[in-house]
Amino acid sequence: MKYDVVVVGSGPAGSVTARYAAASGAKVLIIERRPEVGVPVLCAEGISKNVDNYNLLSGTKWMAASMDGARIFSPDRTIVKLAAELAGAETGYVLNREFFDKELVQGALKKGASIMLNTTAIDLLKNKDTIIGIKALQFDEHLDIEADIIVAADGVESKVGRWAGINTTLKPHDLETCTQYTLSNIVVEEGYCDFYLGKKIAPGGYIWVFPKGKDTANVGIGVLASESTPQLPLKLLNTFIKNHPDLKKGEPLRFLAGAVPVAEPIPATYDHLLLVGDAARQVDPITGGGLMASIEAGKSAGETIGHAIELQQFDQKTLLPYEEQLQDTLYRKLKRNYVVKEILQNFDDKTLNMLADSLKNYKFDELSTFSLVKALVAKHPSLLIKLKPLMRLSKL
Repeated sequence: MKYDVVVVGSGPAGSVTARYAAASGAKVLIIERRPEVGVPVLCAEGISKNVDNYNLLSGTKWMAASMDGARIFSPDRTIVKLAAELAGAETGYVLNREFFDKELVQGALKKGASIMLNTTAIDLLKNKDTIIGIKALQFDEHLDIEADIIVAADGVESKVGRWAGINTTLKPHDLETCTQYTLSNIVVEEGYCDFYLGKKIAPGGYIWVFPKGKDTANVGIGVLASESTPQLPLKLLNTFIKNHPDLKKGEPLRFLAGAVPVAEPIPATYDHLLLVGDAARQVDPITGGGLMASIEAGKSAGETIGHAIELQQFDQKTLLPYEEQLQDTLYRKLKRNYVVKEILQNFDDKTLNMLADSLKNYKFDELSTFSLVKALVAKHPSLLIKLKPLMRLSKL
């Protein structure tokens, strides 16, 4: 078996990379260890409407709900509202993630990529120290799949990256442990994604309520691993639901648990190897959201791979434009938000309440994390001292 590219993982990062690589003329294979694309769902399912700009999706099956804004609740339940009618901007969607992932994979297949399910990568295939493919296991059959380029789209603490000698281990301070229910029979504010902050509610993270209809929502929690203990996220989430008048009668349709990197991106370009998505820590360190980052990075990776295949050169120098294209856009934003994350970790509940009270009637000029930071500085100039590290990253 010989391909130009083998992509390990069929999530958005992998499938978008495969799509653009195949569109550039590369012979691409996606391998997925699970028996079905997009299942099980391991995601809060929120995404920016900027996804529309990539023309990757058709129909509406992938879309559960369209959002008009977001509401941030401080520990004392003061509301800071970011709404499209205030900001004059688009917000986002709540997804049916299983259909979203299938749409993206189908898009890659239409461009000429292939896929193998029930196929687990077990090691890199090497000739001396040079990567020449992937070793895989499909059911009980061992496969050696040769390829000029391997794409590690295999998620948090990438095994493919580790086999290549890359340190993909995350520090507890840079990892959120997450638990989520999809609850039915609840009361939700349609059109708004809600975020609840507080050291007692979700240490180092937040609780979210993302509507998927008039009586259904994803209700989940992320807790910073350095502040967590076994089962703590689940206990805190259950307590929150039990005490929330609109949620306490809810019945679960789905339960999931997982982990999300909230770190700075790591180097993702090597000889014959690229890391994309969670494997490269291309995730917003504040929100833990990585879908739009995966799509942006996947496009860059796929197009760079296509050029490398055309040149028949697969060294790091040839593949480096993948990351260089992201430095002043995606990576600048992620590094800036990592600084914000570090600052927010030091705010106690009293400070969060004070800040929320000062912003509860604020008219935001855009819907973004940075708009919140700018508003806070406008209301509290003393924060400039703490936010000084952001000045060098202030373009975005």
